[in-house]
Amino acid sequence: MAEPLRHASRAARSRARDVALRGLGGLARRLDKPEIMSVVDAGMRQAHNDSIVARAIVAAVLGPASTYVDVGTNRGQWLSDACRCAPKATHLAFEPIPELCAVIASRFPTVDLRTVALAESPGQARFCRYLNHDGWSGLRRRSEVADECRWIDVRVARLDDEVGERAPALIKIDVEGAEVDVLLGARQTLAAHRPTVVFEHQLIATALYGRTSEELWEIFAGLGYRVFDLQGHGPYDRAGFVEAGAAGVLVNWLAVPT
Repeated sequence: MAEPLRHASRAARSRARDVALRGLGGLARRLDKPEIMSVVDAGMRQAHNDSIVARAIVAAVLGPASTYVDVGTNRGQWLSDACRCAPKATHLAFEPIPELCAVIASRFPTVDLRTVALAESPGQARFCRYLNHDGWSGLRRRSEVADECRWIDVRVARLDDEVGERAPALIKIDVEGAEVDVLLGARQTLAAHRPTVVFEHQLIATALYGRTSEELWEIFAGLGYRVFDLQGHGPYDRAGFVEAGAAGVLVNWLAVPT
């Protein structure tokens, strides 16, 4: 009987920890203090540290009239800092979910907001909109996300076609695995304007699109970029980036033109 009791005890502790973390997460959101979660959870601690670094990157890269491009805007978490640091520019943002676009448009009326997904080729596509975890939504459904997916039809475009005459200084890409396809549709912009790029990459999500970490690194290397993580390590060579992608621990990355 001792072994089943130990298993039951571990399961009870795990459930209690999950309940406590959810409660603490709710408190952090209500108080708008995400750093509360970083005290007790290692993953949240890294995410919080990355967010601090990201804000520093925005402040360092954007001048008062510098253009910022937000690919995968979600609820506009980055736009606040971009509008504050570059108030004289008209920033460009992409978010395929119409309900989120309505929220963003009301918060940031000066931003050029487009209800579109970005990829290598223009067209139409089906988009998985998670009802309770919209930040995980994308052109592919992720099996590990325990949430209802509502499929919606979205327009797909290339960043090179959407940028127009703008010369972006900073681009953020958070597209739940579609980053290779976004970059393949943005090569002219990166080659011509040499923006700093902050991007999210996890191999488990990228593989849903039939893409690899090697492809992602090679796109940047071919355009003369060096890749770092937001913990300050790098530049990563091809093998190091692939190894880090396979490990899945690091999520947020920085690509800087040489």
